[in-house]
Amino acid sequence: MKIIPRYILKETIPPFVLGFLFFTFILFIGILFDLTHLIFVEKAPPLLVGKLILFSLPAFFDIVIPVSLLFAILLSFGRLSFDGEITALQSSGVSFFQMEKLLLVFIFLLTGISLVFSAYLTPWSNQNYKKLYQEIVLKKPTIQIKENTIIDFQGKKVYTSYVNPQTQEMKKIIIYEFLPGRMSKFPQITLSERGKFEEEKLELKEVNLYRFGNNYRITQQGKFDSEIVYLKNQTPEGIFLQKNTPEMNLGEIKKHLEEEKRKKVKNIEKIRELSLDFHSRLSLPLATIFLALLAIPLGIKIERGEKSISLGISCSLVITYYLLFIAGRALGKGGVIPPVIAMWIPNIIIGSLAIWLNLILSKR
Repeated sequence: MKIIPRYILKETIPPFVLGFLFFTFILFIGILFDLTHLIFVEKAPPLLVGKLILFSLPAFFDIVIPVSLLFAILLSFGRLSFDGEITALQSSGVSFFQMEKLLLVFIFLLTGISLVFSAYLTPWSNQNYKKLYQEIVLKKPTIQIKENTIIDFQGKKVYTSYVNPQTQEMKKIIIYEFLPGRMSKFPQITLSERGKFEEEKLELKEVNLYRFGNNYRITQQGKFDSEIVYLKNQTPEGIFLQKNTPEMNLGEIKKHLEEEKRKKVKNIEKIRELSLDFHSRLSLPLATIFLALLAIPLGIKIERGEKSISLGISCSLVITYYLLFIAGRALGKGGVIPPVIAMWIPNIIIGSLAIWLNLILSKR
């Protein structure tokens, strides 16, 4: 009897590996252009870009693991059903649970891996990606600067009509920023005819500077031949280590959520946002179980072992799940339903459907 669960698991693992590599590559294409641009255009060190690639990969696994498992189960069970092997096993008195014992262990193992990545490894990778990217930017600041585009740069808004990535030169520069310690509705505006990055500073030429008061009038104005903006000095030490929510692990999000709830004056929107992030870190990995259980009866019902059909159904199910996930998050963020319910709605719907279909098949 042990040979049957091993046989079914053996049928599932190869398409899972194939799907994992395929879907990871598809998602990775989205950032591949930017990373190759860093190497070939911005001349960033290949070793650092290679590290960026490694740090970027874990962020894909929340999607890649469930969709790969879906694809593998649909493909393997579709082929087994099409060849009549499922019917033969049932006729021999082998129950669905006996067939799926090792497969269920594999599903729970992948769910556990997804949970570890979602809760801890992905936030750690996001934090290191951000830190490493900022190190590259400090060495090659024009990586972030784009012509005719307003961008956020070192706490400033920067616009330029021309930038040369090789020489680090810019022309027609506009910089506006809110100065620390100044209570004003308006930023300081700096206009410069040309500028150039030199190591950790930006040298501006033919500079005009304007500061505004709350009465909408210019309170200070200056004209200079040159001005130097020190990038590193303007960036407090450790600022890149400050974590946003995608860079916080599950424990850190929970800690921040509890701190917000203990405050006398509560920020309801922030509490909702943190609560949504906390529960999404749990619900997304656990979706692997429900989607996999749903794939088993669907694969048997389809009775086709073709890769194109399995791929299409896998993508359709995952898209449906994420549409439900996005809708739940929007309802939770708007306060229509509690965040805990909002983030678990997709799992409840998919899980209920999976249990229902499996019960129907087990009675056949």
